[in-house]
Amino acid sequence: MTLRAILGWGLLAGLALGMAGCATTPVAPPPPPIVVKLPPPPPPMPIGGYLGMKIPPKLANGTYGTPNINNTDAAAVWHLRNALNVAALGCDRAGGGVVQPYNTWITTHAAVLDHVLQTYLKEWQAPGWADWRRVYDDNQTRIYNFYSQPTMRLEFCAVARLEIAQVGQVTDADLPTFARAALLRLDKPFVAFYAAFDTWRDHYKPAQAVAGTADTPVAAPAPAPVVTLDGTGGGTPPSVPTPDAAPVAVATPAPSVTTSATAPVAGAETPVAKAP
Repeated sequence: MTLRAILGWGLLAGLALGMAGCATTPVAPPPPPIVVKLPPPPPPMPIGGYLGMKIPPKLANGTYGTPNINNTDAAAVWHLRNALNVAALGCDRAGGGVVQPYNTWITTHAAVLDHVLQTYLKEWQAPGWADWRRVYDDNQTRIYNFYSQPTMRLEFCAVARLEIAQVGQVTDADLPTFARAALLRLDKPFVAFYAAFDTWRDHYKPAQAVAGTADTPVAAPAPAPVVTLDGTGGGTPPSVPTPDAAPVAVATPAPSVTTSATAPVAGAETPVAKAP
């Protein structure tokens, strides 16, 4: 073999080894993309809320106090009647479909509603409190004020319209069961608002504490008209809770125990006049 051939084979061998080395050399992977984790947006203030607003405290079960805790059958039915009465007086302009079915219900079921009222009053009177009528009247005022809160009016009216459409089809025997379920549905807008406000307040509580504004009083929005206890919508309206007197759950008397109150509500089955 000539020198030229030897050099040629050596060159080929070197090139082969070089190519083999290049083929096995690992290539560094590209760097991973940089992921920027943005913090979640702060919770919004619920519509109608304001700094310094007072709401009922959260209960041990995670919900909030309403006037419909531990109700008797009579209390559940009468509280439903009160809630729907507020809707008939305040919701008909927001879409209609409230006054007529409400009036039909209280007139065609007047006997059972009167029986419920008399039972409810006896429950309040049973403990023998000398001022049971006054306490009962205060409780009724709280119920009306609770359902008349302007902040939750649109949501409340939407639910109340559905309940009024159904209650007229419920038999007298099934009315207590229906009332308990309906009150839970009617209370949902209020409980949801309280939960949203608590979430907002808890998020900003440290900053408020530093700024010293956690308890700064702020004027509440003007309350909406509140119905009277006689179900007619006339007369002097009961007082509406201010920011320093938030709606508080009022437990009605247990089935075998009753607490105080006021005389029977006059005109309990008086139809509501349709708004002009």
